[in-house]
Amino acid sequence: MIKSVIKDALTYTVPAVLTRGIAILLLPIYTRIADLGELGALDLFLAFGNLVALTVALEIHQAVARFIPELSDTKLKIAYSSTGLIFTFIMYLLFGVISYNYFHEFNLLITGNPIYADPFKLLIIYFVLYGVFIYSQNQLRFEGEGARYGTVSIVHAVLNLLSAYVLGFVYDLGLLGIIYSMIFSILASLSLTLFFSRHSFGFVFRFGLLKALLKFSIPLVPSSILVFISLYMDRFMLSEMIGLQSVGLYGVAIRLSMAASLVMYGFQMAITPLIYKHYNDPETPDNLSVIFKYFVVFSMLFFVVYSLSTRELLILFATPEFLIVSKIIPVLFVSFLLSNMYIFMPGIAIRKKTYLFFFVNLVAALINIVLNYLLIPHFGMFGAAIATVLSSFSAFLCYAYLSQKLYFVNHNWFQYSLILIFSITLVVTYFVIGSYFEYIETLLLRVALIIILIGAMFYINLITRNELLIFKRGAIKIMNR
Repeated sequence: MIKSVIKDALTYTVPAVLTRGIAILLLPIYTRIADLGELGALDLFLAFGNLVALTVALEIHQAVARFIPELSDTKLKIAYSSTGLIFTFIMYLLFGVISYNYFHEFNLLITGNPIYADPFKLLIIYFVLYGVFIYSQNQLRFEGEGARYGTVSIVHAVLNLLSAYVLGFVYDLGLLGIIYSMIFSILASLSLTLFFSRHSFGFVFRFGLLKALLKFSIPLVPSSILVFISLYMDRFMLSEMIGLQSVGLYGVAIRLSMAASLVMYGFQMAITPLIYKHYNDPETPDNLSVIFKYFVVFSMLFFVVYSLSTRELLILFATPEFLIVSKIIPVLFVSFLLSNMYIFMPGIAIRKKTYLFFFVNLVAALINIVLNYLLIPHFGMFGAAIATVLSSFSAFLCYAYLSQKLYFVNHNWFQYSLILIFSITLVVTYFVIGSYFEYIETLLLRVALIIILIGAMFYINLITRNELLIFKRGAIKIMNR
């Protein structure tokens, strides 16, 4: 299982690095063709789009992901997949019709400003296409088509980048140019995805299978809404308490902190199908323990290196007015890591006790709302970031506790807590004393801090030299196949 995870993680991570890298390259375009208010409105619209993605199709793709890996009958797999796809298409079509008829009301609810009604009307088309795209692209992942999944992701990112540049700079369409580029790139990517997965679908729709899928997925919807609140309430509360411009600034910090997804992406794409397939194997818990340890090592290294480079990243990918968010990015980075680490705690999903997701996410959402309400008035965007990371941490603790009760995996929590605290301490140290040094001296300081982190990992035996060599040889062998 470990070799499969490494192989699949590399398969998914390489295109993820390219696509997320291209997504970051969109920042210089966005920050130069749209003002802070427009960027804030776009961020709120996309947050709303994520809520749509979590609710409209009733999370049916998660049910398909849970059922398909255990099936050996090809025709039954096609029936499940096709039923889910047709249901998804119908639900998004209904959403599109309703929201198009009430786009003024939706816009006022989201932004509170009538001037953004026309951009929202265009985004309705994007939301519908995106919902079907996500379902069909996930189908490639469920069936182990990592290369095709990656190809689609890269095509989507490249088309988005090129079309945003042309429509933004050449035709000077501003915010509308960004939205047109999003629609064009998602339409082309959806077409490619459906072509790649054409043998996975057919004109099959079975109400019996739909009932089974929805029985699994519907309990996930309230939980997903609570996840949405935990992840996106900060932006809506910033808009209400401070204004859309603060959301524009905060949105750039979020986009750069989403580099954390580069750490998660390969693991997330690879590990979930394998867990569902092999959870009954006696060696799986031990394998999960090892995989999670490697994840902690890699994620903490990446977190420290990335956090020490935030000012350079903002200078490179944004404009000087965005430097104010440099200290927010590391906080949001940790939040993204924590909010996605539930994949390593699979007990709830394995035992199909999906109702527990609701209670975990309810706790996280309540903590997020209360902390945002208390911290934003005093600390602004930094307060919103702190509220988000603390709510994500609370959710992860709950997931870990419940998962261990349902499907025990032997983790060394003391080591992991120690290296997390130590990594955060190194980053805080740099931000506190780094301003007293010249630029060349800060480079030396950063190198020293990274070396100290690596030394600490070896000192507490989080990673050993033999493990490093074994992992290196295994990765090279897999990549050379």
